[in-house]
Amino acid sequence: MKQKWIHLCNRLDYQFENPDILRQALTHKSYLPLESEENFGNNERIEFLGDAVLDLVTSEMLMQEFPELDEGGLSKFRASLVSESGLCKQARALELGDCLLLGRGEEMTGGREKTSLLSDTFEAVMAAIYLDSRDKHGLSEIARVIRKLFLPHLPENAQGYITRDYKSELQEHVQKLTGLPSTYELVDETGPDHQKEFTMAVFVRDKEYGRGSGASKKLASQLAAENALVRIQQDPSLLEGG
Repeated sequence: MKQKWIHLCNRLDYQFENPDILRQALTHKSYLPLESEENFGNNERIEFLGDAVLDLVTSEMLMQEFPELDEGGLSKFRASLVSESGLCKQARALELGDCLLLGRGEEMTGGREKTSLLSDTFEAVMAAIYLDSRDKHGLSEIARVIRKLFLPHLPENAQGYITRDYKSELQEHVQKLTGLPSTYELVDETGPDHQKEFTMAVFVRDKEYGRGSGASKKLASQLAAENALVRIQQDPSLLEGG
């Protein structure tokens, strides 16, 4: 496993001064350390920090790269960029699944390929880099790493990217494969009235295929559809007999 972590650091172009922070970021809550191992905790808490770090760095990056976008456009762009499916793409490119410490049950149920688990781990790794580098470099090192990961994938046409209709794309794709509709349900609603966050899930044949969260049900539905579309395009067999 240590060799895989070395390769991960090379892909990230970042070398940890404290490797224990990386180990924590790659440890799922299901993992039980061996008696001979020191317990460095799991990645749940630093995943929370990673979410905030990603929001900050990607916000500044998008403001710099797309000066023509207003606040609404920037918010939509960022929401899509750091959505569960967007972060999962980054995690897969880094081969994070191969680097995880998982419990036996999670391992047997395909945890290394789960979209939500991979996106959470990506957030945790970003937090780990920030924690490892902040005393010497503040935000500069984690900003460098995030920009290097995300910049090559930014579209030239930002307006077209943020207005892409994932719900329609998903419906066409599902209709073609199954002849059935995709439906959406509100599964969570948090925050005060002036700052609500909605979580929508998309279903086919009563089976959930993706979730998304945003400041409106419409945006959350689009992100859920994007998540589902990525999963189904990667593995069309998911719809078989669903």
